Amino acid sequence: MGYDIEEKPTEEKMKILREYRESQYQKLCDAVYKRRGWNSNGVPTLETVKQLGIDFPDVVELVSRYQ
Repeated sequence: MGYDIEEKPTEEKMKILREYRESQYQKLCDAVYKRRGWNSNGVPTLETVKQLGIDFPDVVELVSRYQ
């Protein structure tokens, strides 16, 4: 992780570990969302909607709000 934790108190070690794990989790979410054709909020992109054949006007309008 790139931290020297030898002299740090337990609370600080826990904080560093939590921040590291949260950043790793966010990277995983971003990779999964990208692979599925979603944006960073977990909403399908317009391209994905079109590829799935569900590009009805009301769906496009709804998805467009979150792009």
